[in-house]
This record gives sequence, C-alpha cells and structure tokens, in this order.
Amino acid sequence: MQIKLIFSLKNSMRKKNKIAIFPLLFRTQEINRLYKSIEYFGLHILNKNSEVLKNSIFTFRLVPEYFKLNLRDTTFKSKIIPQHNWGYSILLNTSDSIDTYMQRQFNSKKRNILKRYIKRLESCFNVRYRMFYGDISSADYNFIMQSLYTMIIDRFKERNETHKNLFEWQVLVESTYQKILNKEASLFVIYNEDEPIEISLNYHFDKILFSYISSFNIDYSKFGLGHVEIYKQIEWCANNGYKLFEMGVGGMDYKRRWSNNIYRYNHYVIYKSSSVQSKYKAQLIVMKIQFKEYLKSKRLNEIYPKINRYLTKKQDKQSNIMLSEIKVINDLKSVNIKEIQQYSTDEYRFLNKYIYSFLYTTTSHINDIKIYKYNDEHSFLIKGVNSYQKVIFNA
Repeated sequence: MQIKLIFSLKNSMRKKNKIAIFPLLFRTQEINRLYKSIEYFGLHILNKNSEVLKNSIFTFRLVPEYFKLNLRDTTFKSKIIPQHNWGYSILLNTSDSIDTYMQRQFNSKKRNILKRYIKRLESCFNVRYRMFYGDISSADYNFIMQSLYTMIIDRFKERNETHKNLFEWQVLVESTYQKILNKEASLFVIYNEDEPIEISLNYHFDKILFSYISSFNIDYSKFGLGHVEIYKQIEWCANNGYKLFEMGVGGMDYKRRWSNNIYRYNHYVIYKSSSVQSKYKAQLIVMKIQFKEYLKSKRLNEIYPKINRYLTKKQDKQSNIMLSEIKVINDLKSVNIKEIQQYSTDEYRFLNKYIYSFLYTTTSHINDIKIYKYNDEHSFLIKGVNSYQKVIFNA
C-alpha cells in the first residue's frame, strides 16, 4: 500500500542516506552474501545461501562488539577497527519480567521513582499503550509519524538544537510502513485519549528491539515519559521472549541508568586476501578510519557542536512567566475571573504545560480541573478539586 506523505520538509531532509544501524544492515544482501551466520549472547542466526560476491572490499560501521560475524568465503579477511562510540542496551534473561529486571537494576528508591511516573501518568490522564507491530492502517501510520515529527521539532527547538536524523526523515517515512507490516519495525505509542504523547520508532532483528527514534510532547515533561516508554517496551520485550532492548549509540544519562550492557562499536573492513589490489585499498581505508577514530578520541568532533550551541543560545522564554504556590481551595477568591469552557483548543494550548504540571504535583485527574481567566488578560487560574494555582504571563 502506498503511503501518502504529509510532511513539508526542507531539501536537506530529502537527502537519501543509508541508515547505519545493525537491524537494517544485517538484512542487506551484502551481509547475507558475506556471512554464513551471526552470533550474539548464545543465539545463532543462519543466513540463507546467496549469490557469489562480485566486489572485493566492503566496509560496515557501527557494528556492536557483542556480534560475531562468520564469513562464508575464507579467501576474505576482516580488519576490525574499534570505534570511539559506545552503545547502551538492556540484556534480558530468559526468565525475566519487567519487575525482576527492575529489581536487579535499581535500588528500591529508584524503582519507586520510576514507578511513580507511571502511576502519576495513569492517575492524571486516560492513558493507553499501543505497539504497532505487524499491523497498522495507512491513516494511523501517517498520523503517528506526523505526531513524532512535530514532537522532535518542538523538543529540539526548546533545546536550541537540531535532531541528527531529520535529514533522513523522508527515507524513514517511505520505508517504515512496509517494515512494520513485515515485522521488521514497530511504533510504540503512549496515548492520552486519542492524542499520542510519546512515540518510539523501533527496528527489530531476531530477538532484539532497537529503539531508533523516540520523542514526547514537551507539555508532559513532568511525567518522565521517556522512562515510561522504556519501562513499557522492556515489559513488551520480556513478554515476547526478546533478548535485548537496544538504545544504540550515545551516552545520555537515562541510557546509562537503564543499561546493564554497555559496549563498544566496531568498524569492519572486509577484503579479498588473494588480491594485491584489494589488500592495498583495504589498508588505505583502514588508515583513514583509524585517523578519524583518533580525532574522535581527542574529542575534536565535539568542537563544532559546542560552538554552534553557544552561538544559537537564546534567552529562556520562561523568565517572564510566574507561577504562584499551589494553595488549598478554601483560600480561593473567585472575583474578576471567568471560566474558560474549552481550554483544550489551540487558542489556549500554551497553558498545557502548566496545567499538566499542576496535575502531576496535585495528583489530580484532567477531568476534575477547571481553568479561569482573569480580567487583566495576562493571568489564569488552574483549579482542581482541593487546590488551585495562578499562572501570570508578564506583558
């Protein structure tokens, strides 16, 4: 089924690029022709017989070190260059549940904090969780992918950064739908009613789920949706006999906290050992890769991003916003205010982050609050069953 593309993207985002992650790499013809089998953590994957290789040199980057790749043709040789990139994943035992993994990974205080995110989210909203794997309608797919794109733009705009995967967005949109139907990819979605508030685009390979791109609605920041997503996806993995929940390259704090399997990536150069020309070209490629990794080891690749962040740093827009303390309801004087009957419309969407923060702090449900507007046009009142809070936007 052909997917109608509904995104308006800049030309730079339309650039075709091969996405360098192993769940996609290991399905390519090159890998199938080169390697008779792939091994990881006691599991063994046999590749089907394939055509004879025509090329004499191949290179593959960002291959996790826990994979063992077994060549078909012994006349090919491999040069493996360790990369200065670290990966983070969650390795599950056969008997694991989400509870047994949490028990093993976190102390009781941390477990309570993480579970509180889930309890608060489900107490404040009408939440449901959905994994689209093997079946999804064209309409659902387009809606979810558009929502994910919007979340990424909003979140990285708030951080004054650009998401590194946006240039390949068109490739993702065009290729992912069929992969979901083929059970090579999935979309995990957390909904508030019918609104996606957190989305993870995943790739699947054997017993590995790779969380490739995920984002959330920044209005719900208080609820730790990133942690909720990881918790629920680990639960799905454990329930479906998966071995690894992969979070990929990059040492974000949340990855370090959740991971029990931190590993290094390798860059593979495979060449025909019987060919002098192939050996010479492979040696040049290896030297180039080693030099690049040396520069990365000296962190020279981080200079430009740091300069760019400094130059694009903006004044915090929240500095002109004041929140009163949350007070008990008997202190409320409802003079000079008017109730907003439809505060969920686009006109008042800017209030959402303050409303949701109030819900989180007071453990109120969204159906139990009312929003009022003061006559000065710059102030609003969030009123729950037992408490209230004033939001003041300075002109």
